[in-house]
Formats: sequence, structure tokens, C-alpha cells
Amino acid sequence: MSTATANRAIKARAKASPDRIQTDVVNAQAIVDQQLVDNALHHVAEHDELTLETLPDGDISVPLTFYLEHKAALHERESQVAVQVAADEDVADIADHLNDIQMIVLPFVAQIDGRSYSLAYLLRTRYGFKGQLRAIGYVRLDQLGFLSRVGFDAFELHEGDDYQAALKAFLEFSEVYQPSADEGRLIFARRRVTH
Repeated sequence: MSTATANRAIKARAKASPDRIQTDVVNAQAIVDQQLVDNALHHVAEHDELTLETLPDGDISVPLTFYLEHKAALHERESQVAVQVAADEDVADIADHLNDIQMIVLPFVAQIDGRSYSLAYLLRTRYGFKGQLRAIGYVRLDQLGFLSRVGFDAFELHEGDDYQAALKAFLEFSEVYQPSADEGRLIFARRRVTH
């Protein structure tokens, strides 16, 4: 098989996993602003039978398309309603609604999919979203520093991960070299001031 043929075969493969939450998710804990907190947010999976009547009580996150279709009714709920934005969705679709949204959930459903990094960065920089950005799913301890730099401030870890160890992961890097959504002062700018 030639190299060109092999490359075409790789590109033609079906996606390894879907972009959206496939089953409802409720984690007992979360990290918010680098603090461990109790968590009651119920992430509702996207499926054909999802209706306003089938939503669970309490704080929920719902798929973007469902939110856009039922926005008025969802905002009448007494509990919090967050919006899930899948990796293949366009954050421009909710640009006009950001003042009404307190939390956006960006699911990481595959270990190799980094598109939600870009979505978080766009939400913070281009669209000026000030609410909570929460990462859930395949969120690994060695990613937490990078995720916080692009705008995430809340995290629900992958099943079995150690939340106490995760809190230490935020301290791994004390200096940054590239600009990002966190507006951290770059090491080169600080060096210029001292010399």
C-alpha cells in the first residue's frame, strides 16, 4: 500500500466517538475556581425523547439545540439551567443569548478531541462570556492548567480521577510563555521590566 493510499484510509475512518453527552451524568463533586465543591448539576443527554416534561428536577445542563428551542420555558425553572455546547457546534449560535446564560458546559467525550479548548477561548475572548465555563468528561489532571488558561473555571473529572490530586495540578506551572484567555502576564514581558 502506498503512503497516499494509507493516508486516504486514515482520513476516511468514521469518527471514533460522538461529540455529545450520550447518557445522563451526575458527579458528586466538581472543582470551581480551584476549590473542591459538592455538585448537584445533572447533565441531561441529548436524545429524541427529550422533552420539557422529562427533565429532572434541580440544577441541569441541557443540549444547545434543546435550549434554543425551549429557552423561555427553561428560564422559568427555579433551578439553574446550564447549556451544553458540543465540540462540533458553533458558539456563535448562542452569542445573542449569553447575557441570559450563567453556565456553559463543554463536554470532552473523547480523549483526543481538543475542539472544546477553542470553543472556550472564543467564548471568553471574542464573545466576552463572563459566566462559568465547565469542562466535563475526559478531563485529565495534566490538562487542568491548560484548560484554565483558555477560560475554563470549573471541572468535573473523568470517573475514578482523584479530585485532591487535581487541585495540585493547578500549581504545576508558575510561568506562562504564550498569551491566552487568562491574560496572564507573559514571562518575557516581566523580564523586560526587570532588565
